Amino acid sequence: MLDGLDRILAWYQSDTRPLFPDTAALFCDAHGEALKPETVRDRLARLLDTESRIEGDRFTPHDLRRACATHHYEQGMDLITVQQLLGHEHIASTIAYVRPCLTFVDDAWRRATSRALTGLAG
Repeated sequence: MLDGLDRILAWYQSDTRPLFPDTAALFCDAHGEALKPETVRDRLARLLDTESRIEGDRFTPHDLRRACATHHYEQGMDLITVQQLLGHEHIASTIAYVRPCLTFVDDAWRRATSRALTGLAG
């Protein structure tokens, strides 16, 4: 789902975003105003329609937000920082958002069990 997204964002930040220096918004419309969430959702849906993406291969901006939060968490960012990044008031919202893969969960369990066993033996 996120293949090539890093290159697209790098291009946007280097070539397009500088055209709108007077706004704090990361993504702007042609007038330099912040894009509205419904505009982003509709444009993404239209692009996926153009690509004839099947139902299981489609995603929404919310899916991208969730994937980004999960990626940061799996790369070692703590939940409080992810919470701040997402702008959640309550950590419970962030916990519900982040969905680590089973491999990540298995690895975390193995590390914790290993540390506990080492502590008991020592």
